[in-house]
Amino acid sequence: MIKPLGLFDHVKHIRGVQDPNYYKNLSELDRKSFDNNHFMILKALSMNPAIVGDIADIFRFMGKIPSAQLYQLLIGGIVPKDKRFYPWIKGKKSPFGLKLIQLIAQYFEISEMEATEYATLLSTTGHINELKKLCEDFGLEEREVKDVMEGKNDDE
Repeated sequence: MIKPLGLFDHVKHIRGVQDPNYYKNLSELDRKSFDNNHFMILKALSMNPAIVGDIADIFRFMGKIPSAQLYQLLIGGIVPKDKRFYPWIKGKKSPFGLKLIQLIAQYFEISEMEATEYATLLSTTGHINELKKLCEDFGLEEREVKDVMEGKNDDE
């Protein structure tokens, strides 16, 4: 069985080779791989900080641009011919447990994103006891507060 080209095969070609006939010359299986990976191809290309703004603009029209035109748009001046490796940038993971974030969000009637910011602010300014008191205000006992503060039992 023939294995289709994968995401990084397409990205490597866009960054390195930039053959104008690339998409036209792909097998049916490889075209399907390209067609189904528009989002991930753009995400991988956006790891290059020099073109992240241009890639963000393309994201807005991603569902409206056919694959052949998307490829031509990318190699036509947006993505420079560049064989450097750009590491995949991962989102920052919250140091706080989900249960704590949910309690803060409920208490202040804010989003979980804002609650994460509150927790960060309170913990970095030495107000960790405020977070503990907030948990106690929800009726949690000392052991439960400790678990929530350490991020235990988030799967419940």
